[in-house]
Amino acid sequence: MEYDIPTYPELGNVYLGDYYESIPFEDYIYKKDYKSYGMQIFDIRDYGAVPDDGRLNTEAINKTIEESKIAGGGVILIDGGTYLSGTIQLYSNMILHIASGSVLQASRNAEKMNKAFIIAQYSENITITGGGTICGNGEWYVYEPRKKPLLKPLDISALPPRDAIDINGVPDTMRYHYRQRIRYAEDKYDEGLPPLKRPDYMVWIKECQNVTIRNIVLEDSMSWTLNFDCSRDIIVSHTIINNNRHVANTDGIDITGSSNVMILRCFIATADDGIVIKNPNHTQREMTNIRINDCRIQTVMNAFKIGTETKYDISDVVVENCHFELPDIYPGSVSGISIESADGSYVRNVSVSNITMDNITCPLFIALNMRNRDGIEYPDRFPRPYGGGIENIHIENIQAKNAEAPSLISGFLISNNTKKVYKPIKSVAIKNFYVTYRDNDEKVQVPETIEEYLEEYPENNNFGDVDACGLWARHCEEIKLENIEIIPRKVNTRDNIRIIRQLQ
Repeated sequence: MEYDIPTYPELGNVYLGDYYESIPFEDYIYKKDYKSYGMQIFDIRDYGAVPDDGRLNTEAINKTIEESKIAGGGVILIDGGTYLSGTIQLYSNMILHIASGSVLQASRNAEKMNKAFIIAQYSENITITGGGTICGNGEWYVYEPRKKPLLKPLDISALPPRDAIDINGVPDTMRYHYRQRIRYAEDKYDEGLPPLKRPDYMVWIKECQNVTIRNIVLEDSMSWTLNFDCSRDIIVSHTIINNNRHVANTDGIDITGSSNVMILRCFIATADDGIVIKNPNHTQREMTNIRINDCRIQTVMNAFKIGTETKYDISDVVVENCHFELPDIYPGSVSGISIESADGSYVRNVSVSNITMDNITCPLFIALNMRNRDGIEYPDRFPRPYGGGIENIHIENIQAKNAEAPSLISGFLISNNTKKVYKPIKSVAIKNFYVTYRDNDEKVQVPETIEEYLEEYPENNNFGDVDACGLWARHCEEIKLENIEIIPRKVNTRDNIRIIRQLQ
């Protein structure tokens, strides 16, 4: 009999504001308990699993799964309490059913974790459901925060200046205030601390097809919560992600190199990007056909984001009927809608409509630059990885209140001794876009020259202040604005909108 021994026993504290305490579970999770599905049931209790406090059940659960695999699939039933376990792996034709009121909880011992808590690879026809909870014990894998959660708005809102040596370390800026409250697994402040071991994901679906995640609570992730990596034909619905909103890197749902994905009626509260679409170097493929509908998202970072890892193309993305918010901790989310290409990807045909926001710092951020994360060297100084493209973006029916910073749209222009490269954002339509600022004080430092945004990590905090308070756009072709209304702070002195038509 083996019991769970935390790798870092001094960790695991929770503070007021770490979790959102008013999640309407009944609006997303239903208790009706399907135990049959017309498939053989494999109950982990029949293979030795016991819900004793602190007892590890890894061997019993994996034995249950192995028996199901031999039978060609079945229902892995977790019922009757809380079961601690190390990494488990699912295979084709399996349903992981965690019954309502029951919990599958990750070990706090890093040595019991292999890349992720729950893994499915090279498989098909996988479902995770049941109305119960998967818990990652995330606070046990990260250092304590420097400051406890901030429960009241800032008196003065400010962005770090673009020329700051360390934008995380500029006191009294919004970025400083939220970064001081994040719990990292690395030595972010040069205090001589060793890196902590933690898995990369809580649930990792790699190169699978026909995957369903529904009627489940994913709680307290230790890193990325739910990652669909190089997979296809995916449905996520009626799912709650209830993370500590200050544990670093806890993205809600990551879609990487995956196509034919639908995310429907989910509640996500987390510390990093809520729903994020990435296509990094390892995928070696394009991704397309992603639909997101009727989701409510809380995060200190970006509610919906395309990027930052963008090596291969992304197309045909529709986001609609969602609410982005951060109702009880401050400063607000970094951005509501973020569409980026930084590593060479062409991002095309993106539609975002019928979105409400509250306490979102920057409602809309669209950025094309040449970060080139993988540092790929080519004979030509300006090949595809140094730009990519963003085109055919449709933004409609957006209502944002308590905003803190202007929406930004920016391509880039760069030249060397022999060549000039102009990379505009192409064909952007913004209609019925209404933004009301939080009416506190602000500190604005608009530089005399707003430099090109070429190799920085794309985020509105990095971009710095511009000479407009509502919507600022540069290096765009065919930008159409209709019914744009900006209500700034009373102390504002900037124009509401500036569209810079720069000669190539």
